[in-house]
Amino acid sequence: MSSEGKVLVVDDEPNIAEVVRLYLEHSNYEAILLTRGQEVLQTIANEKPNLILLDIMLPDISGYELCEQIRKMEAPFHQTPIIFLTAKGESIDKLRGFNLGVDDYLVKPFDPNELIARIKAVLRRTFQLSSEPSNHHSSSRKWLEIGNIVIDLDQYRVTVGGKRVELTPKEIELLFFLTSHPSRVFTREDLLGYVWNFDFTGGTRTVDAHVKNLRKKLGQHDTWNIQTLWGIGYSFEVVQHV
Repeated sequence: MSSEGKVLVVDDEPNIAEVVRLYLEHSNYEAILLTRGQEVLQTIANEKPNLILLDIMLPDISGYELCEQIRKMEAPFHQTPIIFLTAKGESIDKLRGFNLGVDDYLVKPFDPNELIARIKAVLRRTFQLSSEPSNHHSSSRKWLEIGNIVIDLDQYRVTVGGKRVELTPKEIELLFFLTSHPSRVFTREDLLGYVWNFDFTGGTRTVDAHVKNLRKKLGQHDTWNIQTLWGIGYSFEVVQHV
């Protein structure tokens, strides 16, 4: 039986790491265990994990700092999905994680079965696995062009004015969803349901954090913008010039 993929587990609590390893292997994932952060970047480059489970409170480096370093790695490693697995469960901790580009957040103590479900959900959202070669004109291809922005959800690639913009997988999914429904207003709860597709513990401020990051990375443009409707939510607006 072939493996479902590699999961890098970074946690200095051996009991937790061992439980996670057992559940991963039972679900047909290959587990790579690390107890310190200093080996993580090299391990990502060598092992090419499909997903990273990352503790925040590591003995040698903060998980936040490590997450930031991962997101600055060269392609394609910088887009490796990250799930924080941590005892820090305050809203401010979660919001900081999502601002740094994590894909999900699970607080200890946790149900190992829920962890596996979240891993599968993140991988399902992140990777579009297909044995067929990509076809630019395929009706099933998730590709969209509006003005100077091109979003390729199959390749998880966004360009603005022909230049690639480095976004996290979740930022790309949110952008693609909004641009797929121009001028339609979505509440934060709507976006959590449609984009995150999970009973997400991050709350609606997660959506605000991702929109803020998108605006910062994409910059301002004359032909389109992500508009805030105060007290309601967000919409993607295409500006019509007379």
